[in-house]
Amino acid sequence: SLAMDAYWKEWDNLEKKQVWRWETLREWDDVAAEARSENKEIHFGYMFGIMVEKGSEFPEGDKRRYFKYRVVFQGNQVKDQNWEVAMFSETASTPATLEASRIADIYSCFEGSPDEGGKRCKHTMQSRDVEQAYLQADLEGSDTYIMLPYELWTPEMKEMKCLVFKLEKALYGHKNSGYYWQEFCDKRVKRAGFEPISKNWPGVYFNKRRKLMLVV
Repeated sequence: SLAMDAYWKEWDNLEKKQVWRWETLREWDDVAAEARSENKEIHFGYMFGIMVEKGSEFPEGDKRRYFKYRVVFQGNQVKDQNWEVAMFSETASTPATLEASRIADIYSCFEGSPDEGGKRCKHTMQSRDVEQAYLQADLEGSDTYIMLPYELWTPEMKEMKCLVFKLEKALYGHKNSGYYWQEFCDKRVKRAGFEPISKNWPGVYFNKRRKLMLVV
């Protein structure tokens, strides 16, 4: 069915992006015992999916009507190596403010600098969505281990007691994923020639050479 096509498309995409790697397969008891012996904090959590139908107001067969499946980390059921409620460091993302988007609107109405012929160019505004942005960033902090749903298990995995894989990417649902992606994004936009406008304006950058304003 179309829904199952969307289901497997998402899992295949996560595998290609190496959200987890098959070679990290281990028994949770072994991982937890190792962490306790090294006095190291680790986390364990589950993954689950959300299936939605986009454009359900359109007739069947319309391209604007399709199923979308997303896999997320279950952030409200995270355990540590002692199977107690996991504690997270106080890190959080600082998204751009509503005022920043309004400033971008205003800047897009300005006239640009004169070109070589003396003609002034009009500013314009463009917006883009980064598909599965968080998965670009590595998951840092305490090592986090996940259990995959049963339908992804191999015969080897079905013989195990409590199988886990190490979570490699900042998957949606993890408490600190937004922060890790923001750090990743900040480094990339600075490398592209953008500079932060102010500490009071998070996610807002300016490229002086090209006169470009960027709001993330």
